[in-house]
Amino acid sequence: MTIQPLPPLPRLKLDKSGKPTIPSWVAPPETKLDLEWQSLRVLDLSLLDGTPEQQKECQDICQSALTNEGFLLLVGHGVAEEDMQRVFDIANWIMLGDALSEADKKEYEWDRENGDWMGYKPPKGWGERGRDDNDNIEAYNFYGACWEQNKIPPRIRPFADEILAYADHMHNEVGRRLSVILSRILGLGDNHLWDLIPGKGSVLPHSSYCRFQVYHPIEADQREATQNILPNHTDHGWSTLLPSQPVTCLQMLGKDGQWRFVPYMRGALVCNLGDVMEILSGGILKATRHRVTKPVADQLDYERISVCSFNHANQDLTMAPLLDAPLIKKIGVQPNSEVYGAFVKATEAGEEIPKFGEWKTLRNKNAQEPTSKKVVINGVPHTENIVGGVKVYRQV
Repeated sequence: MTIQPLPPLPRLKLDKSGKPTIPSWVAPPETKLDLEWQSLRVLDLSLLDGTPEQQKECQDICQSALTNEGFLLLVGHGVAEEDMQRVFDIANWIMLGDALSEADKKEYEWDRENGDWMGYKPPKGWGERGRDDNDNIEAYNFYGACWEQNKIPPRIRPFADEILAYADHMHNEVGRRLSVILSRILGLGDNHLWDLIPGKGSVLPHSSYCRFQVYHPIEADQREATQNILPNHTDHGWSTLLPSQPVTCLQMLGKDGQWRFVPYMRGALVCNLGDVMEILSGGILKATRHRVTKPVADQLDYERISVCSFNHANQDLTMAPLLDAPLIKKIGVQPNSEVYGAFVKATEAGEEIPKFGEWKTLRNKNAQEPTSKKVVINGVPHTENIVGGVKVYRQV
């Protein structure tokens, strides 16, 4: 198969003219502690503009990362430092400033019970003890429907074009390039996954969304008893893109069963795959289990602002492996992988192969649902919940 260079990835353009003034986000200082970091590979997306050798290097780095570590760091993504600063300014103002009134929070609150996460998420719903406990996390989830149905709070509307421009860039530019690399890894044509999965050319198609989020500091009297803010899980879309930020909380589970912190790399995007790609690849490309712990000791008093882009699949996508993909034919499916293995067991037990829309809604509705079953993993007690055939664990 002849490898052709892609057109240069365009730079994100944000129109800041005529907007109300908002405070600048000041990044907290990095931790000075000696921690156990997960070593991650760095992928320069601009290599896809280059020679066949450079593009093959890009593919090899991505394949090694997503079959081993499961996370990687993306650079050359087309977002300049000043524009990423602007995105964090807006996110910080929405989550910690005066962008949302109490009336707005009530009017635009997510429909948690029905698996619809659009809009404002109050600081409950994902706690270790159940959905009604305080979880120290507030968020605003921007779906395409926010613009289509004019469901954006009044004070945020002047900035809606910038939020949409960023979300569109993450999906249609960065996500597009990532899908090309994944298609090549599987031995498919460049457009195969892009045409199959995310809805080519759409802005935030289907259930893809951009989340602005804050992890509030844990109250002093609760810090000793609190270990994880967001229990360990896999993402249920096809890819997740998260600008690296300095408050150390994010951990990933390594192939050796050990939890390690994801390192901070200024200007990079932290990238991981979700359930969709693990199932489509027959378990070859991993949906990595990860969690958000309480901040490390010298960062406990900082607010952690994050901006997450969740790239989801076509609602009608059948969640089944692409058995004709050359890589799957060569290696074979991996039934011992976590997500795909659970999927195989569920289908062998007679469960119907789900569409992604059904999978996503079920995962949303049951996320962090309390359960009475307890298991021990690597000597550590966890609770276990089955969501769409996939086991979701929470450390006790």
